[in-house]
Order: sequence, then C-alpha cells, then structure tokens
Amino acid sequence: MANSLPLAARVPHTVKPPGQCPYCGSTRLIRKGTRRKKLEIVQLWQCKLCRRVFTPAPAELRYKTYPLRIILDGVTFYNLGYSLPVAAAKLKSRHGYKVSPSTLASWMSEHRELTTYTRLRRDTPAGRTPAQTIRSTKLYHRQVYSFAYHRPKLALLREDKQHKRFAPLADFLERVPNDCPHELFRESSRASQIPNFVSRNHLIVVEKENFATRTAALIGHRLSTIPRALFLLEISFCPLLVIHQR
Repeated sequence: MANSLPLAARVPHTVKPPGQCPYCGSTRLIRKGTRRKKLEIVQLWQCKLCRRVFTPAPAELRYKTYPLRIILDGVTFYNLGYSLPVAAAKLKSRHGYKVSPSTLASWMSEHRELTTYTRLRRDTPAGRTPAQTIRSTKLYHRQVYSFAYHRPKLALLREDKQHKRFAPLADFLERVPNDCPHELFRESSRASQIPNFVSRNHLIVVEKENFATRTAALIGHRLSTIPRALFLLEISFCPLLVIHQR
C-alpha cells in the first residue's frame, strides 16, 4: 500500500524551492518530508523562522482531490469542442482516473472567470472538429517559437458585428504561418542584445491584476515542468493567440 502511487504521481512544482514562506515571508526554508494524497505525492516545506509547514501551490488548488494536470487537461478537452461526457472519457483514457462529467462541469464553474470560452462555445460557428480547433506552427527565427491561435474564437471575432473592427487582426493572424517576414527576425538584432537599450535607473514597475495575472496564478507553478503549458493555457483559458519561446 505504501508504494501504491507511482513516482510520476509526485508533483514537480512542489519540489522546486518556493521563494518565501507564505505565512511570514522568510526565505529560510527546508524540505520537511512529503504528503501522500489520494492521487499524488507533494513535497512539504518548513519555514525555519516561524516553523510552519506548507506545500507551495496556488490557493485554488488547495484541498483538491485531482491533480492540476488532470484539471487542466479536462478543461482543455472541453474547450477543444468535446462534450462533457467525451472529455471525461478522454481523461480516463489518458490518466487512468475516472472523472465524472459533473465534476468537470464544476471545474468550469469554479474557474468561470478564466474559462471564458465556456460561455462563447454555444455561439461558435459549426463545421470544425475538436482536432481542427487549434491552428499551430513553429516559427524558426533566431530561436524557435510556437505560434498558435484558436480557430473558432477567431471566426467568432470576425462574424460578431460588435467586434467587426477586429476583422483585419483576424486576417493578420491567419496569414502569419504563411506570410510572416521571417528574415526580419533572423537577421536583425534583438532589443535585449543592444548595450544600454534600457536604463534600469529609469524603469518604473507597476503591478497589475488582470486576466493574464489571474491565469498565471492558477498554473504558474507548472510552467517550468511542462513545455506545452502555455499551449494548454491558450486552449483552456482562452487567449486568442499565444507565442511561446521554446
């Protein structure tokens, strides 16, 4: 029974040293064993100052039965166009865990503020299968970038009279895979490589709370462990476009 969970059940984002104690802010942290949950194993950390023990994770994931990877995949399947029962069946096939359609629906409801495509889905033009939902390609510039956009949302943007002014933007995004001026990005210098391009003495840091920061708060701990995390983010939490450096 002690070894019933495979090594893969360990949660990578809890192994990485957290920046500070969530209770007192101290950076004096040590590992303090692990906690075996129903479906995963998480790393415990202890603050040497206040002695509190904690697991580094977004507040939204505390007291959850299912691991983050399953929640993200479930939302992803649904936002690709699969029905709740089919999305639940695909989760069972991929991870081996049975997730009911009602549980999947509760994830959508709980993260309603971020899963905006759920309310747009009924208005999405028909004609595309889930496999055709995402158009993706790689841009081989001085580095390799993954470029992707959500086809149904782009079509919805173009057909909605309220947003018709964005039709040229939709046209531009659809042309990028074929008409991108790659030479501009292969031969020119990057701004970050130009000496003294920005003086740090004149930088002003302004914190903002918006869609992007709320999304990052939910999956930010997972970005360093899953190369396709931003691609999953694009599918699941519905930005129209994502460009991700590999």
